[in-house]
This record gives sequence, structure tokens and C-alpha cells, in this order.
Amino acid sequence: MVLYDTNHSNIVHQWNDLPNVVLIEIFTLLSKNDLLNASSTCTNWRQIFYHPKMWSKKRLRLKLIDRAYDLSAYRYKMQNFLLYSQLVELRFDPTQILILKEIFQVFEILAYSRQLKSLILRPITSSSCLNEKEQPTRQLCDKIFHLLKDVIECSHKLEELSFGCWSEALYSIDGLITILNQNRHQTLKSLHLASIKNNSETHSISDIYLTSEVFSPFRALHTLSIDSTYLTENLLQCFYQPERVPLNKLIVHVSEFRSDIVPINDSVWQTVSTNLPNLRVIVHMINAYETFRKYSRILRPEMPLSHLRMYFCSSLNVDMLCYLSIHYRNTLECLDVMDSITEPALRYHNPFRSEPDPLVLLAWQCKQMTELSILGYEILEVNLLAIAKLRPQLRTLNVCVDCVMTLQFGHLENRHFFEDDDGEDAFVDYGHIDNYIQRIYAKTRYIINFVRYYLKTKKCIVYFTL
Repeated sequence: MVLYDTNHSNIVHQWNDLPNVVLIEIFTLLSKNDLLNASSTCTNWRQIFYHPKMWSKKRLRLKLIDRAYDLSAYRYKMQNFLLYSQLVELRFDPTQILILKEIFQVFEILAYSRQLKSLILRPITSSSCLNEKEQPTRQLCDKIFHLLKDVIECSHKLEELSFGCWSEALYSIDGLITILNQNRHQTLKSLHLASIKNNSETHSISDIYLTSEVFSPFRALHTLSIDSTYLTENLLQCFYQPERVPLNKLIVHVSEFRSDIVPINDSVWQTVSTNLPNLRVIVHMINAYETFRKYSRILRPEMPLSHLRMYFCSSLNVDMLCYLSIHYRNTLECLDVMDSITEPALRYHNPFRSEPDPLVLLAWQCKQMTELSILGYEILEVNLLAIAKLRPQLRTLNVCVDCVMTLQFGHLENRHFFEDDDGEDAFVDYGHIDNYIQRIYAKTRYIINFVRYYLKTKKCIVYFTL
């Protein structure tokens, strides 16, 4: 690769003559694909590809799923880039002991890294290998979390730490928080401690109480993810002290409703909203099969709720939707509800009642809403059109095509029959969306996805068709 003069007669310079310091600055401006193409040009440029500065500000994603390709790519990245990366994301299967051994090696390397800023753990399942009650597995997990403490102590620039709902972290979370409290309280900006409790054995884990005093020293914290059992009035009050960075995002996981948990008073939430005007509360309800009365213990009227996501709760009802419409009309931005597909689909509202559909009212009342997903519940085709008309600023609307229904009146054999309020017969046609409705959707300013998904042991394969 050479440069010629204007007459193309004499060689002026070769590209390889550029100093490495110049090449590094150029390469840092390239996209991922351009960087790969440039590294295959010559030996010198290939060496620049492995320079620590090239990877210090890029997020290194390691995937450990016990497949030959995944493990091969993981080992290549770990050996060449892990020690120099400031941003590390680890996606893994926590139920495999061989994978846990690989994680142990990752932490051994990170224990020597002094420039780590972000460590994100993303287990692909909330299942725990400790359920097998194998002593070698327990010992390995103890060694992993002991190394993780070393990583925290060594990483003086650590700003983000996420345990990704890793079940094993429940056994060591108090010790890890203590280390963070002592060493990283001035630098930590984002901390994710929430868990998912989806079986009886997880529920039997002895409770670990994180008090408000544990979080008080984190003066730079602006994002926090915790379980609802740790959400107390004292915890909220420690986040609007004048000498600390304002908390901007609070993520609360609700997997159980304990009778000994006292609901937060509305006056406290009102004070929090006044002192933290930019605070957004995100609530995730997971496998929470409870009545609306218990939901209201968490969803307080003065809470600045921006996102509500309900997964496999089987309890969406008119009372819940009306409650959201009344109390969060100025804050709610996203509502996601996902449940199993049943035959017929789950129902949140009787289509034959004279009252308006509560989802349509929700779209009308909540002026800030930009995302709406309802999967597993039957919804009338005309109501989808009404939502589109009322909220044209929606960016995303996800519904299950198998749950979209149209109503027709009269007698028809081999159809699903219902009886309306006047005693007349009506039949329901599921999964049908006429061309007129699709043309209306095409003219709106947001994306609508008709989702067809299948559920096997709560692992979803999702197909999107526009």
C-alpha cells in the first residue's frame, strides 16, 4: 500500500510508514466491520488491532453457553482483550459446572485489571446449579465470589456492576455490598442487585436484609436495581440528600408479596418526587400470582412510575388498568404484559360489556406512553385501531396475532360462541386482521408488531411479522 505523487511516477510514502501512534488514533474511529477489514490488510495493521488502546473503551462481550463455537470465540477474546477492556459483559449458563470454571478464569484475569469500569453478568436462566446440592459446585461458587471481591477491590474506576439476577449471588450479596461500600462508594454509578424468585427452593433461601445504611455511602449512584423486599421509606429518603448525586432510575423486582413488608406511605413518595424530579421508577412483576389489592401495596399512587412490566402473572384485570390510568397518566411510558398462550386466550375485559375497553382508556389517559405490549390476552381488532388513533406517538405496539379477535353476530357452526348482554349469540374469529386495519397501521408513525410466540417451560421463541 503506497502513496504516489500527482504524476503517479514516483513513490512518495508507504502507508506502513505511518507511526503506530497515528494508526491507533485512526483505527479508534473505525466501525467494528471496518476495523476487522483493516486488520486483515497487513501484519503491521494486524498488530494495531490488538493494541490495548483499541479495546479499552469498547464493550467486550463474552458468551459462555457450552457450545463449541461460543467457547472458542470466548477463549479467543479472553486471551487477547480481557485484561485491557474497561467494559466487560459476561453472558453465561449458570447451571453448568464447566461454565462456572470458565467464569473463575475470567475473574482471575480481571483481578489484575486496574482500569475496569463496567462489569455486567447476564445469566441466561434464573435456575441455580446449587439446587443440585453438589458440594464441589458450592465450593466453586464460593471461590468465584471470593475472586469477585478481589476484582472490586482492584478496580479503582468501577462505575457499573450488575449481577443479572444470578441466583448464586443471593448467598454472597451482603459480603459483596460490604466490599463495594468500603472501596467503591465514591465511583459506583450503577448497581443492579435484583433477583428472580421462581421456585420454592429459591424462596427457601434465608433472607438477607439490606438496610438503608448500606446504600447511604454511595454518593455517585444514579441507577439502582433491587428486590421489593428491600424497598423501604428509609432507603428512599437516603437518596435525596443534598450532598449526593440525584438518583435517576430505580428498578424494583416483585416476585413475592410478604405480609411483613410495610407499604411506603404516599407522602414519602410525594417528597421523593419533589426532591428527585427526574427519578423514573421501573417495576418488574415476575411470577407474582396475586390479587390487585396486593399489587397496590407496591404501586403507590404517588410513585413516579414510568415502566411496568408483568411476566407470567396471569392477573391483568380491569381494576389494574383503571388504577394505572388514574394514578400514572402523567408518568407511565411503557406497559409490557406477557403471559402464556391459552385456548381461548386470557381475558382482561368482557368485550360484550357496555363499558369502554380499559386498554383503550389507558392509551387515552396516559399521555406519555410510547410502548405497549400485550401478549397472551385476547384483544379486539377495533380496539387496536382505537389505540392507534389515540396514541399516534407510540413507537412500539406488540400484540399476539393469535389473540387478536373479531366479533360477528348470528349463528355459525364450529366456532367459539359467546353470549352478549342481550342474550344474542356471537362468534369469535381469532388471529384475523383485515386489510383495512393493516393499511391504517401502515400510515401511523410507530411500529406495530403482530407477535406469534410459543411457550415451552417459559422459554419463548418470538416471531415478528409486520
